[in-house]
Amino acid sequence: MDRKKLLKKMAITAIILAVVSTATLLFESIDTQSREVVKKRNKAAKISELTERYQKFLDDTAGKINDIKVSPEVIARIKSEILRKRPKARLFLWMSETTGEFAFGVPAPVFIRMNKIYDKYHNIFEKDGYYVNRDDFLVKLVLKHDEIDFSKFNFSSEKRNIQDWRFFRSSKLSRHDSRTIRLNLSSPVFNRENQIIGDLYLVVDDSIVERAEQLFESSFFEGIFEFMHIIFGFSLFFLWVLIPSWVYIDARQRDVKNASKWALLTVLSFGFAALVYSIVRPAGLKSFLCPECHKELNGTKAFCPHCGVDLSSTFCPECQYPLKPEWQFCPNCRFEMTSKFPEEDRAKK
Repeated sequence: MDRKKLLKKMAITAIILAVVSTATLLFESIDTQSREVVKKRNKAAKISELTERYQKFLDDTAGKINDIKVSPEVIARIKSEILRKRPKARLFLWMSETTGEFAFGVPAPVFIRMNKIYDKYHNIFEKDGYYVNRDDFLVKLVLKHDEIDFSKFNFSSEKRNIQDWRFFRSSKLSRHDSRTIRLNLSSPVFNRENQIIGDLYLVVDDSIVERAEQLFESSFFEGIFEFMHIIFGFSLFFLWVLIPSWVYIDARQRDVKNASKWALLTVLSFGFAALVYSIVRPAGLKSFLCPECHKELNGTKAFCPHCGVDLSSTFCPECQYPLKPEWQFCPNCRFEMTSKFPEEDRAKK
């Protein structure tokens, strides 16, 4: 088969694959955007529903407290309710008095550790200005209680203290999963005389992802999209190789000088030079003349249409490159011509 035709068929196949993969990737982009819109809408609805539910829980809990010194029975009931809700979300609840003193917190071990940290470094935090008070400190850090290791930070100097702490909060605490729902709620606590004696705080971390959403994101379509990414890359690579090859062969057939340079420019310009070549190339193919009557052959390579002479020795039997009678090797494919023309070899001897 003619190499130029073969390259053309391969290039057409690569173009079809590139178009199909491009259309698929465009669909993926549209599908991803639409899913993000649905996710945001669902997340907003879930935030609204969770806020209403947990605010009611917090208000009901605040209604059970009527004294600054909360009884152990009330704390035990609060702990039990939080544990029942915990399989679906992480909940941290605490009470602060109107004077700013910490009253109690559930789960207790978490708040014992966090309060020790605040008491030890509250002067540094106040100078930094990022945490207004103890409650602000707990609201912003209680979800990260198991990730904080303050022993890693250097508090040896006042200047270094603030720099280390700001670096910590910017690099560690500002990273949140886009699917995580975090709620910070509060409710006032009144005594029997209907006077405010403190505030109840609730931090909720609802990071549960629906199983159906996980299955959808890793579904069969996800595999197709990944496969199309590969097909798109391969199709572009083949076009990058095939187009310069076609330019080189076409330039040789049209007797264009510097055919290899045109091919190299096509490679370096990612096909742009091929467009320029298609505009400036000669309109017709290189003319071949009959060695007997010297008339144009018009593409035939078997017999001259004018005088009928046999052209088998005029073109290379391997690559059909035009030959001169005195050549012993084809300059295009290095085929040995003497082995194909034994009669001429005997005549020369």
